[in-house]
Amino acid sequence: MQEDLIGFLEQYEGWIYLVLGLAAVVGLRRLLQGWRELRAAMFGLEKEIAQRKLVVSLTGLILLVLMVVGEFVVASFVAPSRLNTAVLPTATLDVLATPTVTLPAVVRTTPTAIGQGAQGSDPEAEGCTPGVIEWISPQPDESVSGSVMLKATINVPNLGFFKYEYNLAGEETWVTIAAGNEPKVEGEIGIWNTAQLISGDYQLRLVVADNANELFPACIVKVRVANP
Repeated sequence: MQEDLIGFLEQYEGWIYLVLGLAAVVGLRRLLQGWRELRAAMFGLEKEIAQRKLVVSLTGLILLVLMVVGEFVVASFVAPSRLNTAVLPTATLDVLATPTVTLPAVVRTTPTAIGQGAQGSDPEAEGCTPGVIEWISPQPDESVSGSVMLKATINVPNLGFFKYEYNLAGEETWVTIAAGNEPKVEGEIGIWNTAQLISGDYQLRLVVADNANELFPACIVKVRVANP
């Protein structure tokens, strides 16, 4: 059994490195994402979630490095030394089936959706549920400028915290405006100062979590900043 394992690791050395390399790329991306979330976190609960993601990603990368080192040692030292050992040939060939290499599935936590509200056909608005999590002002595709009063409904059971962010449409990085931990029903949540932003299409995002550290789907609205 041990000889078969060594032979497998030696024969498929290139493919094993490729699989581990792809897994490392995914792990590094998740690590960087967790680091960005930790830097943007404003509340203790939010920081705890980000730190947990960071630790899991870092642990995964360390395990991948150990696997690469183990493969290198076996393929470069253990297998060649095995060939130097004199072995009498046998009359029976042991034909082994080619093993199948399966990439471990990357489990992504799916937030619990609340309600069955009219989410519409816009995938960006999948987390917006009337009366639960929704933007009241500004409305989709509304044109804004200067200091914008933001109004929203955040009315989920066992609210932990919420934060509201913006980004330039098409970009992946979100900028946190502010945060809170009190429920709102069509209430004011803060001011968005757009005076220093270039005119163009932007997105506003509501990120909500309950006190069990579970995130709800983000509610996103598209607006247009039209500064003079």
